[in-house]
Amino acid sequence: MAEKLTLASMCAGGVQERIDRALAKISDNILDLNTDAKKKRVLDVKITLTPNEDDREDVSVEVQTSVKLAPEMGLKTQLFINKDFRSGVTTLTEHSKGAIKGQLTLDDCGMSMNPEEDEEERPVTAEELGCDPETGEVLEKETPKEGPKVISMRDVANG
Repeated sequence: MAEKLTLASMCAGGVQERIDRALAKISDNILDLNTDAKKKRVLDVKITLTPNEDDREDVSVEVQTSVKLAPEMGLKTQLFINKDFRSGVTTLTEHSKGAIKGQLTLDDCGMSMNPEEDEEERPVTAEELGCDPETGEVLEKETPKEGPKVISMRDVANG
């Protein structure tokens, strides 16, 4: 008597192996913290039976498995755009937790907590950067006769 056909025995156990591999992929996807836990995962098993035209007792079988997993969730961050007025270089830096936009470290200001470093490296003055030392405003470059002039942002804005 012939043994009863089951999914576990079909294709010499190949169908069961494919189902097991697909379930492992789904399990890994569910445990992945980068995916949405609420999304559904799907395992499709398609079994196609095609009888032979001449001998209907002879049937070809094709088995396909496909898995639909939850996609990885997108990542978000905040970036700051910074411009170094000394070198003119613009850089992007990632906003770190607890940082405040525009907040500078002592190193960013040319200062340090180590007194030996302060003696070696002299900080850049406002005049060297082309700024008014009292207000911090960028000075307009003019002819040497007249000297530096402070730009009134109100006058510029009002045209």
